[in-house]
Amino acid sequence: MIGEIFTLLLLNPMVNLLVLLNNVLFDSFGLAIIAFTILIRLVTFPLTLRQLHVTRSMQGIQPRIQEINKKYSDPKRRQEEVMKLYRESGVNPLGCLGPMLLQFPILIALYNAVRIALPNSPEALEKLSSHLYDWSYLQHAVPVQEHFLTMDLREPNLLFVVLVGVTTWAQSKTTVTVTTDERVRSQQQMMNIMLPLMFAFFALQFPSGVSLYWVVNSIVGVAFNILTYGFPALRIEPLFKVRAPRAPAAETQPTTAALTSDRELRTTHGSGRSKRQNRRRRP
Repeated sequence: MIGEIFTLLLLNPMVNLLVLLNNVLFDSFGLAIIAFTILIRLVTFPLTLRQLHVTRSMQGIQPRIQEINKKYSDPKRRQEEVMKLYRESGVNPLGCLGPMLLQFPILIALYNAVRIALPNSPEALEKLSSHLYDWSYLQHAVPVQEHFLTMDLREPNLLFVVLVGVTTWAQSKTTVTVTTDERVRSQQQMMNIMLPLMFAFFALQFPSGVSLYWVVNSIVGVAFNILTYGFPALRIEPLFKVRAPRAPAAETQPTTAALTSDRELRTTHGSGRSKRQNRRRRP
């Protein structure tokens, strides 16, 4: 049941869109993948921008989270105070997961779409036709060209493996992270090394068409990061201003002068009230 829904709502539209873009872009399946990637990033740009807003907001309240961690030893109380800080600052820590989670089904569907759209046997070609919509413009467009820049998009390619690692590293380096915790900083540095290596390893198993998608996706991600965070090394200012987290309402403590004035006011009103009451009691 889930497989049928996945095929109907994601895989089939993706296969047809790739074949359509292939027809429009001079019968180049590589250009179709590039155009497809940019189109997907543009459609999901509002989610991406929200993710960047949440990330920057989370970074802005990191010093106060550190203060809470130092102040409270009880894990339950610490968690309550952190959640309270999130509410007061208008920060949703889960708000940055949308684009990340959206990437996985798209990547899985694209992996299958590339395998289906680039058939290597008559049986595979017949399977491709079963995924295409009943439109002669698409039905007569197969088979598509499987080579791009002399590379076979159906097979892994060492150049794309290197590009996947480099572009993933570049995207992580252009993502601004601010933390005062040395342990967290060291973990981030480790992740900046491990993630590119991990995705490069995956690229060894994927068709180079999928790796091409990931490379273009990372390059667009680098551009979004520069537009949002700027690039100080090149003196590039951010184009999209990220909202700062709301400052929580300060707990107002009455000052000594205010307390003194209040006491004087009560005394004055009290004495006046006593005089009026005494005058009423007099015969």
